[in-house]
Amino acid sequence: MPERIVVGNVTAARGEMKKGAIKGVELFNNVSVDIPFLLLNGAKEGPTLLLMSTQHGTEIQGIEVIRRVIREQLKPKDLRGAVIAIPVGNPLAFMHHQYLSWIDNLDVGGVRADRPEGNTTERLAHALWKEAWSKANLIVNIHCNTRPDSLIYQRIDVSNEATRAKLEKMAKAFGVTTIVADEPPPKDALPTLENLATAAGIPVILEELIDGRWISEPSTSVGVKGALNVMKAFDMIDGEIEPQKEIPIVPGVNRFYGMLRANRGGLIRLHKKPGEPIKKGETVAEIYDLYGDIIEKVTMPVQGFVWAYPCGQSLGTSGGLQAVQTGANIAYAFTHKE
Repeated sequence: MPERIVVGNVTAARGEMKKGAIKGVELFNNVSVDIPFLLLNGAKEGPTLLLMSTQHGTEIQGIEVIRRVIREQLKPKDLRGAVIAIPVGNPLAFMHHQYLSWIDNLDVGGVRADRPEGNTTERLAHALWKEAWSKANLIVNIHCNTRPDSLIYQRIDVSNEATRAKLEKMAKAFGVTTIVADEPPPKDALPTLENLATAAGIPVILEELIDGRWISEPSTSVGVKGALNVMKAFDMIDGEIEPQKEIPIVPGVNRFYGMLRANRGGLIRLHKKPGEPIKKGETVAEIYDLYGDIIEKVTMPVQGFVWAYPCGQSLGTSGGLQAVQTGANIAYAFTHKE
């Protein structure tokens, strides 16, 4: 960690906390939409941690997590290393209460981040990469499912030997249900923020909190505890790692199996809670028509559990009506291994 850290339009010396902005994009009325951040440079040597929230504009829990970590929990004199904290990673989505950028309907985390002269959202992604992601040694990317009854989980991609050990250490410290991805990305995968970071040897862990449209418990406390635990695990702050006790946790190795989808349209009745063990062939949900007749039973294709029910999905967001059409998403299915 250098004596002085430069991010966006500010420089923080050892022991300083600064507020700043990363230059974003200019709208047609000449208004600049920039990316606000907090920069905390500790008094002692250590790694640089990036905390980012709201890559998707309707997932706001991480904003409060970042506020509490930076404003209430950390003190520059006790910090070894630095923290770059970005409350809103996609201000274009956030400003219109939309999941994706309102201008081009794109995901700042799903587009190329290596194009300073790309489209609008690509330019935001490049700004994030140049000014924040590329300067970190550890990255915690905070997302949320919009439904409050979902399972809080984290995803790590362990397909890269250069980041595997650190990711497993981060996941163990954060302490929630862990979903493991171990298939390397295809050779033609886009150079997204996460892919660029992984290629550079920077571990990125994705944290998926719940009740994303509201600042509420248990999400905020889980997020704060998890972020501090990661810092403790990498010797950035003192203290013992605190286990997550107030939420359901599925232990062991879990992998994403696939999406359960509706073959019929109608209202839906859910039979299993997120995180509840489900045997292969058990009924997960029933679809019934407006006459009240059950017209489809949705069964579990593998032994495992579901994370969330994105029923009524619209424009990439979950948490709509408790109704589905043919082909609609019903549940995210995961396999489980002790």
